[in-house]
Formats: sequence, structure tokens, C-alpha cells
Amino acid sequence: MLRRADFWKEESEAPLLRLNRSFLPSDEILEKIEDNAEDDFVTNFDHVRIIRLDAERTFVNIKQRTTLMHVLSFLQNEFNSYHQAMSYVAGFLLLTNSPTKVIEKMRQLHQNVLIGYWTEEPVAFATDAYVFDYLLADYYPDIHQHLSKHFILPETYAQKWFTTLCVGVLPFKALFQFFDTFITNGSSTSTNIFLFQFALSLTKHIREGLLQTKNVAVMYQYLRLDSSIPQFDAKLDELAVSIVDKAKDYDLSSYDFVKLREKAYNEKLRSRLEAAKRSHDERKVSITSSSSDHESEEEEEAQPITMKTLVNRMENLHIE
Repeated sequence: MLRRADFWKEESEAPLLRLNRSFLPSDEILEKIEDNAEDDFVTNFDHVRIIRLDAERTFVNIKQRTTLMHVLSFLQNEFNSYHQAMSYVAGFLLLTNSPTKVIEKMRQLHQNVLIGYWTEEPVAFATDAYVFDYLLADYYPDIHQHLSKHFILPETYAQKWFTTLCVGVLPFKALFQFFDTFITNGSSTSTNIFLFQFALSLTKHIREGLLQTKNVAVMYQYLRLDSSIPQFDAKLDELAVSIVDKAKDYDLSSYDFVKLREKAYNEKLRSRLEAAKRSHDERKVSITSSSSDHESEEEEEAQPITMKTLVNRMENLHIE
């Protein structure tokens, strides 16, 4: 997209570019864009509403939005699932890659690296968020205790790091470096270990300010590197680059991530998921029972209203 003639005229105010901070257009980045970066990509998908909304949250011009919608619709059909984080990652990758190349990279991430992250119920992400919680307790128990004391759960703050791969968190100078490292490491090892290394590095870098505040809203600002924090704004690029650089210093080879994930799921998630399923099943039975309590003549007369109510309830319950 960066090579499109009117890209900067059309997209200078795009939400995706909020953290560009004058990094693009960078000659170094432009030189890496392949000649086929604008290959033809024609689809006839009927874009679902959420994909349209996500495209509108990413780009300004209809041309860029349409390209993103085509890519996301293709991926949704192939993955048989969709998560809003996909729009962040795909939108960023489209800046320097063709739609076909973006689909290849997204497919690789979905199948081999971020397995189970991009679904309607990303249990895999929630599990890894609590795996990070265990690592944080080992490396920085003071930070872990501080967050726990204020009921700040890892699944609420790690999502921006893990599922969206820091798009919307890191300024572009550091974000390009993050993607180069993560995709290179992920492709060669088929693991997402770099995400845990990055998360530990980030918490270390913000440790002093984070521990000094008792305001929950401000804590979340620190965790997402919000430039509204006065000490962040002037040195955000330098800070973010340092976070990415120092991530590799964390040697996590001694941890058994299979066992950590089993522990996280069993201790933190299993009971909640089972309770949610029971509630879902009970409500489903209740709906089914109530719809069969009428005599056939009355039921025929009331069917349009009953069916409309049932469909609305099913949609609210996300029943397929």
C-alpha cells in the first residue's frame, strides 16, 4: 500500500498510522517492499458487518478499506473464525506486503505460531496470558503483587501485546523491528516464546512508574505505553526500541511451556469455562422448553413473535 500514489494523501490521518511518529515513509522500509506489492486480489465476499467496522477503524479511504476487507473475509472463510486482532495485524502487514503475501503470513501465524488466538473465544490466548503471569511472578514479584493487589488480570492487559502483536502499542520504528524479530523467530521455531520475552522486557522498562501509581486507569496506560503518560511522550521511540532489543536477553529455555499451559488452564480457566458452558446450556434448554409450551393453534398464531424472540436470544448467546 505504501507505494500507492495517493496513499499518504488519503491515509495520513488513518487510525493505523497513529503511532507512525514520522517513521514512514522510510527509505529503508520502502526498499524492502517487493515489486509485486500491489498484485491483483479480486474477491466477491459479502463482508460481514464486524469486518466492515474493523476496516473503518483501520483506514480512511475506501480503496485501502476494501483491500483489507477482502483479505479479512478470505481469512475468515479459510480459518472458519474471526477475531478483531486480525484486522490490526493484517492492516499493518498490508502497508508493505501484497494481499497474497499478507494471507500467507497470516495463515502461517494462525496455524503455527498463534494457534487458537484468533477465534471468537480465544482460550489459547487467555491461557498464555496466565502463563505470562507465572513468569512475571518469577522475574518481578513486586510487579506481579502490585497488579494482583489492584485486580489487574493478565488477560485484560496482555491482549494488546499477544493477539494484535503490539499494533497500536509500539511506535512504528519499534513495531517494524518487533515484527521482523517475531515473524523470523516464529517461522523458524513455530513458537510464540518471543511474546513472553517481550512482555517481560516491557514490564521491566515501566517498572518504576508502574509501582509508584495506585490508580488502575494509569496502570493500564503504562501497560499499553500510552503516550499520555508525560515521561513517555518525548522518549517513546527510544523506550520502545529498547524494550524490543532487550527482549532477547530473557532466556526462557528452562521453562516447560506445555506444563505451564496445562497449569494455567486448570488453575485459572477450567472452572470458569465449565460454569459458562453450564449456564449457556441451561439457558438454551429454558428457551427450547418455553417455545414448546403452547397448544398447536395458539403456537401457530404466535409463531412469528416467538421465533423472532428465539433468534434474538440465540444471537445474544452466540449460538450458531
